[in-house]
Amino acid sequence: MKPDILFLLSQSIWFPVVVGLLRFKLLKTEYLLFFLLLVAGLITEIISFITIRVYHSNAVATNIFVLTEWLLLAYQFNQWGLLASRKRLFYLLLIIPVLIWIVENLFLGKITAFSPYFRILYAFLLTLMSITEINFMIAYDNKTLRRNPKFIICIGLILFFVYQILYEWAYQVSLIQEPTHFTTLISSLFAYINALTNIIFGIAFLVIPGRTRFKLE
Repeated sequence: MKPDILFLLSQSIWFPVVVGLLRFKLLKTEYLLFFLLLVAGLITEIISFITIRVYHSNAVATNIFVLTEWLLLAYQFNQWGLLASRKRLFYLLLIIPVLIWIVENLFLGKITAFSPYFRILYAFLLTLMSITEINFMIAYDNKTLRRNPKFIICIGLILFFVYQILYEWAYQVSLIQEPTHFTTLISSLFAYINALTNIIFGIAFLVIPGRTRFKLE
């Protein structure tokens, strides 16, 4: 895929960021971490564009971003109630991927390459977290799911991280053998999946309900 097309698709992240800014007062605390993640993603896209032009690689920027993504999303799910009453288990779940990131990127010195183990692990865990959150909403709040920002965000996360696992597999396979048509197709579609999920996240911010105003009669 041409670099210009990749860059244009990556700019789809402006949609949820702008919508989030316009509706910032409605985000409340339960969506602020996710909004901060999108802002961090926008900054990373800009840095990646520059480093690719200068150094022909954005590995360092994206390796730092994926760690930030894991931390912010893990705390976001915890804020939504996931393992909120089991703090020790939550922190254990939080720390294990971080330790793997440290080993891969710092101890093994692969921060200038795309390290697969952390990326696959945290994508898998976030997919499970999203599914768990959706199951809870279906069980206790299934009447308004289509206009539930949390539900829409989780759908976007599942779509993105399931595909990210496929992408990482295809990328690693291409490093050890000649890329096949299937692995090339998976790699080339990742930018479109990213753009689609950005649109989904923007829609989630659009459907956040306004503040209820109470009027004394």
